[in-house]
Amino acid sequence: MQPKVTVVTPTRNRLALLVETLASVSQQTLADWEHIVVDDGSDDGTVEAIASAAQGDPRIRYMQRQGEKSGANACRNQGLAAARGEFVVFLDSDDLLEPDCLRRRVEIMSSNADLDFAVFQLSPFLIKPGDLEYTTKRDIHGDDLLGFLVLELPWQTTAPIWRRTAVAALGGFDENLLSWQDIDLHIRALVASYRYLKFSDIDYHMRWQFEETKISVEQRRSPRHLEATGPLLEKFEGLVREGPGMTWVRQRALCNLYFFVAERWIDLGRTSDGLAFWRRVRQRKLAPPAMHAVGSLLLRLQSPRSPLRRLAARLCHKWKGWARLRINPELVAS
Repeated sequence: MQPKVTVVTPTRNRLALLVETLASVSQQTLADWEHIVVDDGSDDGTVEAIASAAQGDPRIRYMQRQGEKSGANACRNQGLAAARGEFVVFLDSDDLLEPDCLRRRVEIMSSNADLDFAVFQLSPFLIKPGDLEYTTKRDIHGDDLLGFLVLELPWQTTAPIWRRTAVAALGGFDENLLSWQDIDLHIRALVASYRYLKFSDIDYHMRWQFEETKISVEQRRSPRHLEATGPLLEKFEGLVREGPGMTWVRQRALCNLYFFVAERWIDLGRTSDGLAFWRRVRQRKLAPPAMHAVGSLLLRLQSPRSPLRRLAARLCHKWKGWARLRINPELVAS
């Protein structure tokens, strides 16, 4: 009998955390699931541990990542290709599902055959769920495409439950990207006018931890990752133009992405690279000359050697709001 939902987890040398993730799936109130763990070359005992778990529960499937490309997205795509469930959830190897997560998600998708995916909410934690104070983010602008374009991310990888045929039609995750892969996937779904609903239910927990090798860290600090964002932002621009179409506010959202990457170059002390990256908004005719000039000045003032760096950071924050490089307004405490 085919399972109703497939959970796909990529992993590499995270056995201690993976054990907790496995347990959160095994404890689901819905029994009709399969959990595919795709291993990207672990040497910490993961192979033996998953083999043992699979012997005790045949719903757990272990796969070794195949092919030349490595990384979480190659693993996710391999798991997606092997999935037998009608629905798919991508669960990272350090995150946890609430016990009723899969039942609730499957119920929603089964009752709404026109949905391509549905989105649920997360709660962050450090060691165990509930150890961080957190308020569920409420969208002010309500435009999820803009949310992704300005990096005010409406959701992350585990938030959606996908209809398997829908995420497969998108081509899964782009394995050529070094980072921003989940943002890319979700932008592609939105510009393709996929049908979805968002729910306020918190049904999974995302572990917050700092690791130098995490993609979320490297994408802000690694020159290799920053260099790779140029073609990616051009891809986003092309998706917007070919899909819903370019508008003034979407142009500003794309400018925000260029400025964000330029600031990361500045943080690395590479001012010339930051200015060159920001110059692309003029070359691509996304920003008027005055806006480009002000942004260039603020980037120079934020250089690590600038005596005005702290003041420039505050001015830059104000300027982003004035120039509409962010969507949500700044909230001032009363």
